[in-house]
Order: sequence, then structure tokens, then C-alpha cells
Amino acid sequence: MSSRIPTPPAGKPSVALRVDVSAFTKESGAVADRLRHLSEARLKAPLTARQETSPSRARAGLELAQCLADLAAAVEGEPLREVPDLGVFVVGDQVAVTSGDLARALAPLPADHVLIMQDGERETAGDLVRRAREVVKVLSAAI
Repeated sequence: MSSRIPTPPAGKPSVALRVDVSAFTKESGAVADRLRHLSEARLKAPLTARQETSPSRARAGLELAQCLADLAAAVEGEPLREVPDLGVFVVGDQVAVTSGDLARALAPLPADHVLIMQDGERETAGDLVRRAREVVKVLSAAI
């Protein structure tokens, strides 16, 4: 009996080693759905009721979409693209699209795959999905 541990073929990481984007997909989808169901008044209202200078919920959603788009561009090795401000009623869809783009870019990668970010810093795919989840959680808690 051999005690050798089988290894996956070169170039094809095992499924167990791939980055898990399921929690990120679920959490970002919930934020997108929440933004889609807010009234115009709530979308335009400041994110923090006590601070009139805080961004509106729609602006915060657009900033989240931009952050996710920037991360996806870094993973794909593409230049940064601006997420346009198309109005308060579209921001939920923009979060859904950009989070989907990021999840699709990360899903086939091994969790320990090193990515070179736009600022030149190195980050593993696993760390990047954790960072994306934290950004989504911040907005989720605020809306």
C-alpha cells in the first residue's frame, strides 16, 4: 500500500484549493437587492443620519461598485474602468454586475494564487476575496 498523496495535474488546481467566492456572492447579492428595494428618498438620504455630510446610500453603493470593479480589473490584469453614475435606481444593479465580475474573475483561481494589484502590492486571491467581503459588509451594516 502506497502512502503517496495524489497531486492534481499541473496547471489544474484541485477544486478544494480554489478560492471560495460563495459567501462573497451571497453577501454582495444581498446588498444589491437591498439597494434595489430602497425608495428614492432613502437612496438619496445620507448614509449616516447623524451626519448630513456623509454620502447618500446611492453614492455609497456606487463607490462600492467602483471598488469591486477596480478589484476585478486588477485580477484580470485590465486597466481601471469608471463605473458611471446612472442614477439612484441603477446602483443596486451596478453592485450586482461588478460583484459578479469579481466573483467570476476569482472563482477559477487557487486561493494562494498571488495577484499583483494596481498599486503594485501583492495579494493572494483568498485575501482579496476576504477584503472584498469586508468592504461589502461595511455598506451592508450601514444601509
